[in-house]
Amino acid sequence: MKNQDLTYLNSLAISCLATGLVDTAQPAFEMISEAAPGNAAGPIGLASVELARGNYNGACEILQGASEELKGDSERTRNILMQALVASNKLDEADDLRSSLMELDAANDDHEYLVQAHKFFGTGDPRALQG
Repeated sequence: MKNQDLTYLNSLAISCLATGLVDTAQPAFEMISEAAPGNAAGPIGLASVELARGNYNGACEILQGASEELKGDSERTRNILMQALVASNKLDEADDLRSSLMELDAANDDHEYLVQAHKFFGTGDPRALQG
């Protein structure tokens, strides 16, 4: 499948998911996963389908099982995984994920990374967001 076709299929599947057509989105994300195994869109989409269905443990399993594919889209993956962990009441794992991200923030001291972490978690040093 061509890259352009994958992009179109992913856009279509995301639109289906956004409008509540969860059962229609799933086969499209499965096709993406099969056609482009190294592409993060498939596992992220399938995990999003599971979140929409309320199967938070399933979403966690998908994301944790596809770690190699997800390296290229780590921010979106972390957001979905954090939602799934919290929703499935795996608070210790969610806290571990947040702690590891905060350690990365401190180690990198990169302004944009801190801004993104602050937006997502509502934590961090607000002074780092200035100037």
